[in-house]
Amino acid sequence: MNRLIFPRCLAATVILAVACFNPCRTLAQPDSPKIPGSPWPEWELTDFQPKSPRFNETYGLDHFRGRVTFVALLATWCGFCKTQIEKMEEMRKEFAANRIEVNFVVVNITSGESEQNEFISRSSFPLFQDTALVDAFTLHKGGKDDYYIYNERGELTDFFAYGGDRESNLATAEGFANLKQAVLDAPFRSRASVDTVAAVTIDGVAGRTYRIDFSEDLGDSKNWTPLKTVTIDADQYIYVDLKATRLRKHRFYQVEEVP
Repeated sequence: MNRLIFPRCLAATVILAVACFNPCRTLAQPDSPKIPGSPWPEWELTDFQPKSPRFNETYGLDHFRGRVTFVALLATWCGFCKTQIEKMEEMRKEFAANRIEVNFVVVNITSGESEQNEFISRSSFPLFQDTALVDAFTLHKGGKDDYYIYNERGELTDFFAYGGDRESNLATAEGFANLKQAVLDAPFRSRASVDTVAAVTIDGVAGRTYRIDFSEDLGDSKNWTPLKTVTIDADQYIYVDLKATRLRKHRFYQVEEVP
């Protein structure tokens, strides 16, 4: 559970009439989907993995929102890629054994459609078949053997280019360790802030639940009092403590993510 404490006092002269909900902020997006912070591309392809819950369905990465997601661009006809997908499956099992929830996803290059079984037999996670019409490889602006790590909000946290400065060959101890650590470092850390009119802003993950507490005395006992528990519908939520502003109370706030 992440605890975030924000001791900011109120500006007594400002009163807001309503508490407001603000959906995701509109931010300038990075120029490249390979730059950290950029959203994952919007594509929909057919999942050809019989072991997948959505086998033979057409869908996209938004289905995986809410968990860290490891996306690999591979080709079924490539011997190197067959080894990589086997190591991805090994990593998936390792995370699962430690109760770490991570999505693993592979996009198979268009020219590999006739050899899909090469991946099916080596893995158990969703496998997507790219097409000339959708061209997910181009939407990612990547090439074969490139890896993308996204946080729960679908934002890129790390990118490993094949042959780049960092070892990314999963068949090597160094490459496996590099990718594993990138996945472990990917989870989004919810943030909260309090402005001068007691508007508590939670910058978190849609679908997660948060509890807001307040205190009017930050002495040894703290005296935290529950104020509101909310499951947010978007990645940003704003709650205004109207009672505090009306009574001109000086309050302090903490936000806890509820598991």
